[in-house]
Amino acid sequence: MNTYLTIMVTVLVATQVIRITQNAINLKRQHDDIKRQLEWFDRNDVTEEDFKCQKEVFRLLRERLKNDAELD
Repeated sequence: MNTYLTIMVTVLVATQVIRITQNAINLKRQHDDIKRQLEWFDRNDVTEEDFKCQKEVFRLLRERLKNDAELD
């Protein structure tokens, strides 16, 4: 019985270590991606006009998709 419990606890601890390692790797990748995106903003001049233009494009796309859906 003790051997069985020892094996089960060892397996559970091993799976938790694997999950923690996977989470750490994913967080590292996300951190690198965010860092790379922020560096892009530092290298490029993004203005308020760019954001307004993007909002307008999304609004027009939403309207177009809505109209297309109504036609179907």
